[in-house]
Amino acid sequence: MTTLITGASGAIGRAVALSFRDDDLILQAHTQAESLRAFVASEGLTADVVTCDLDDEAGLEAWLDTLGPVDRIIHVAGNHAYGLLVDQSLLELDRLYRIHVRSMVRLVQHVVGQKAYDRPLDIVVVSSVWGEVGAAGEVLYSTVKAAQLGFVKAFAREAGPFHVRINAVTPGWIDTPMNDTVEETKQTAREEIPLGRLGGPEEVAETIRFLCSPAAAYMTGAVLRIDGGWV
Repeated sequence: MTTLITGASGAIGRAVALSFRDDDLILQAHTQAESLRAFVASEGLTADVVTCDLDDEAGLEAWLDTLGPVDRIIHVAGNHAYGLLVDQSLLELDRLYRIHVRSMVRLVQHVVGQKAYDRPLDIVVVSSVWGEVGAAGEVLYSTVKAAQLGFVKAFAREAGPFHVRINAVTPGWIDTPMNDTVEETKQTAREEIPLGRLGGPEEVAETIRFLCSPAAAYMTGAVLRIDGGWV
């Protein structure tokens, strides 16, 4: 089995790679490719590490030209944008859209267009709880995360007859460097979460693993929230 993971250099991406460690992995990264290669070597993974800036449309197309058939796509890649909407530039919205939405759609479009009709394909998109409920101070991020969920729900209906399943997970506060902040803020979050703790990257990865397993064979277009009951 060949599993393609975008954003593989981040905490969730690495956890997903470990969860699929028995597969042949294609791991996309941007600025952290060398540290990802060191991680691959230390963990003994069978992986091809690809350096590609998903914000660069020409670079993405060049990578896709070299991409062979895959059995799974796990789209983890993404970044944040904080601030009040009135202070945000639409250029920032364009950047978020290219990374979170356009590159995801183009990747899926390419892989599905190239695959044999009867070859199964599982796709999981890592969105966010903010894509479901929205967040003040993260309006642009919430917008592109909601767009991901719209894509998942619509494409599931279109692609099912072509042996493609697509689902999404929406993590809440996961204890990763991207969500790192002052301890007081993290403690406040813990107090607001019914389970009383932050989530771990491995818990997101295991949910993704489930969605790609035979146990989830009748699931497509689903959105699974992983937030400890937070929102």
